Amino acid sequence: MFPKWLLAQESRFPMLDNEKRTRILHAAQGLFIRYGVKRTSIDDVARAADIAKGTLYLYYESKEMLFAEVAKNICADILAEARRASAMPAPLAERLVGILDAEIGVLHRLVEQSPHVRELTETKEATASATFATLDRDIQELITTAISEENIALQGAAEMFIAAAVGTAQIGDSSATPYRSRLRAIVDVLLVGLKQTCETLK
Repeated sequence: MFPKWLLAQESRFPMLDNEKRTRILHAAQGLFIRYGVKRTSIDDVARAADIAKGTLYLYYESKEMLFAEVAKNICADILAEARRASAMPAPLAERLVGILDAEIGVLHRLVEQSPHVRELTETKEATASATFATLDRDIQELITTAISEENIALQGAAEMFIAAAVGTAQIGDSSATPYRSRLRAIVDVLLVGLKQTCETLK
């Protein structure tokens, strides 16, 4: 469902160009990652998107609205990748690694490339903050559904996998292959331990 403010804009300006909107979002995301949200102005985004500042305001009434839409795009891409990993015809541990890497690994690698990514993901701006919080819940639900295949139904189990993924990203090489290799080892251990715990509690 589109935000009410976006529907209102499109009703006022029915001929808005989706290709132009995409250019604006890509330009804004690139600038936010490279320079940070605070140091990026609407003028900067308009120049990078090669459109007039007035035209940009037809699509986004403020930098805050543009920032919120960029956050939605980032989270949508992450969630789509996590869902693809969840749906793979692969062993549970491999699917969990894919889900966790889609969020934790990817964001950690982005932060390493630019410290301003942390400004995006840890924002206190209400709309964007809610978007990232929703992503966290969606990832937890994917993990909870996946581990239920092994009859793991412990409260907080999904959070354990996420905490392990965060810790794994902070030690050693965080590029995809070595990170996923370390993560797979920890996921395997967690699965064994959680299954044993659930069997003991029966």
